[in-house]
Amino acid sequence: MRFPLAALCLTPMLALCACSSQVSTAAFCKDVNAASVKFAAIQDQATKPMVQGAAQAMARLAAEAPSQIRPAMKTEAAAYKQWAKTGSNAPLTRNSFTMADDQLSTWLHLNCKGH
Repeated sequence: MRFPLAALCLTPMLALCACSSQVSTAAFCKDVNAASVKFAAIQDQATKPMVQGAAQAMARLAAEAPSQIRPAMKTEAAAYKQWAKTGSNAPLTRNSFTMADDQLSTWLHLNCKGH
């Protein structure tokens, strides 16, 4: 099972601004890092409040994501929203989620170094 928020905290990267709906790359990287740290325990203890919080964080990240990865962020946000709604993490096992997660991981690795 893949838990992208938790996995992101293992990657040395990331940085935020509270400006428009699309923030700078550095700001987005910082937000991703903060969310990955905050929800790192979701792998081991996926409580309902934690999943709901992760779903809200993913929705916020999808709204501010750079255009190159916004569709992938929206895919992940939708999966987390469904998980929060149903209590089943099955949406995180779908091919669409895996493909989005791969795209995001690659983008973050290439664009968030040093932020």
